[in-house]
Amino acid sequence: MFWERVSEEIYIFTSDRYALVNSTALLTKAGIVVIDAPPFPREARQVARFLPVRTGLKYHSLILTHYHMDHVYGMHAFPTSLDMLGHELCRRRLKEVGEASLEEAQRSDPMFNAVTLRYPTITFSSGELRFVAGNKTLRLMHLPGHSIDNIGVFLEEDQVLISGDAVMAIPIIADGDWETEIASLHKIKELAPETIIQGHGEVILRGEVQTVLDRYIHYLECVHEQAVSMLHSERDRKEIWDIPLETCGLERVPLGVASHQLHVANILSIYDKLKAQAAA
Repeated sequence: MFWERVSEEIYIFTSDRYALVNSTALLTKAGIVVIDAPPFPREARQVARFLPVRTGLKYHSLILTHYHMDHVYGMHAFPTSLDMLGHELCRRRLKEVGEASLEEAQRSDPMFNAVTLRYPTITFSSGELRFVAGNKTLRLMHLPGHSIDNIGVFLEEDQVLISGDAVMAIPIIADGDWETEIASLHKIKELAPETIIQGHGEVILRGEVQTVLDRYIHYLECVHEQAVSMLHSERDRKEIWDIPLETCGLERVPLGVASHQLHVANILSIYDKLKAQAAA
């Protein structure tokens, strides 16, 4: 795991063990707000110990952008007395699939035995949730597409968006919907943050935001086109594995060896949905 300081009041912790997933800490006059947590218990404990020592602040609250394990599991390392904010759909999905998923992870690797699943204690189901922590105003907004429950956290004073997986180095929609994801990316374009902290990958800095968002929108449109082409040409579904990520304008470097697998999963997701609709 490595960390960087985006500003005097924002720390990012990035796992080098899983797809460059990010956890963000915001320093406020009321204490530390943590948005998502590293997935591996050892990394999560390191972050939980590091922040109070480094900053001299106590924890204020936690925010969960969505229910996927790589953002959720590390929350167990932080004080259980803290409120955790998220979308109501996040709490619902954790109850529907979270426990079973954790049990499977624990069977696969004993290190996850230390994990206790935690649920959002403060949720919203429509519009935005405005949240004030000391000198900071946070707007929690629904940005679905990657998953049904994904939210972003917009820091008004800093003009920074912590996007969850609505923005990531390779947009992923295998558990979501490509059109909904594109709509969320357009919503972010209209918001026009100066900086975006992605769910996975490097920070998108001022001057690059609109260009990168356009690139991600183009990628998703291309993925849809590839799925449609495969379906209409009646080629073998297995040939989707031969479609390079670069065909749709992105590179494999950001997420390493997982990049091609994630790209293929995107095309397969759309292909299977289109095929099911055609058969209905």
